[in-house]
Amino acid sequence: MKMRRNKINNKINTGFNLKSLKGYFLSGMCAVLAVLSIFMTIESATSGAEVSEIQKEQALLMSQQQDLQEALVENLSVNSLQEKSGELGFTKVNNLVYVADSVPVARLPY
Repeated sequence: MKMRRNKINNKINTGFNLKSLKGYFLSGMCAVLAVLSIFMTIESATSGAEVSEIQKEQALLMSQQQDLQEALVENLSVNSLQEKSGELGFTKVNNLVYVADSVPVARLPY
């Protein structure tokens, strides 16, 4: 009987025991967590770069918008409109004639 117990104990010791299984499991979990940590670091760095690029683009667009607003105000000013109308051939009226309301312009024959 002693011989049988020794054989059973030897088989248990040489096979997977509970302590080595826990060790493998914990090592595997640590490896998975390390890989996930590296992945998340890369993702956060990438998203940070994207946010930075979007902020640069936003600043550029805001600058362009301000330039366009300044150009619009400049083009709609009275002096600018007078200059452009002169360039297109329109002149300032010197002799203005008003038509009275009581004078018929066209009338039907009787």
